[in-house]
Parts: sequence; structure tokens; C-alpha cells
Amino acid sequence: MKQSQQGFALIAAIVMIVVLAALAGVVASITGGQSASQQLERTTMMVEAAAQTGVEWGKYQRTVAGSCASASFPYTLTSISLSGIRILVTCNATNKISSTATFGVLASSPDFVERNITEP
Repeated sequence: MKQSQQGFALIAAIVMIVVLAALAGVVASITGGQSASQQLERTTMMVEAAAQTGVEWGKYQRTVAGSCASASFPYTLTSISLSGIRILVTCNATNKISSTATFGVLASSPDFVERNITEP
């Protein structure tokens, strides 16, 4: 009778290792998804701040020159933490300032972010 029970602990140990490995994979997958979401949120906040900065630049141009009807300011940020954010500030004939900041390429980037702020 004892010979038929030999090896049962080995099978139980293998099953336990497989279950724990699967659980570790699930935890790693969930954690990775949260990290990507946090990175996208951080990028969104930086792009929004860049768009607001563009509006402030337009207001400055309007104050200094008295008008910003012909001002256009395309700029790509190159510092390490802001790399890849592009800002385009335009002013129209009525001094309306529009600032568009983008990150990524619309067609090919799943983490594309764009913010547009317009102020009179």
C-alpha cells in the first residue's frame, strides 16, 4: 500500500509551483498596466502645462508688441523630461491666442496626447 502513495508530494509541489508562477504573472501584468496608465497621465499633465505656457507666451507677445496678429511660435521641447512635446502658438487678427501642445504621432502612437487652449 505504501508504494502507491510515493511521489504524491512531488506532484503537489509541482502543481503549487505552477499556480504560484501563474499568480506572479498576473500580478506583473496588472502592475505593468498601472505603470503605463500613470505614465500617460503624467504625459497628459505635461502637455497641458505646455499648452498653457504657449498661451502665456502669446499674452506676453501681445503685451510687448501691442498685437500678436502675425505671431506664430512652433517649438519642440528637447529637455530630457519634456522630450517630444511640441507647442504651436498662433494669434489671429482679433488677438485671439491659441496654443496647441502635442506628444506622440497621432496615427501611430497609442500614447498620443493633444491639448488645445484658446484665450481671447
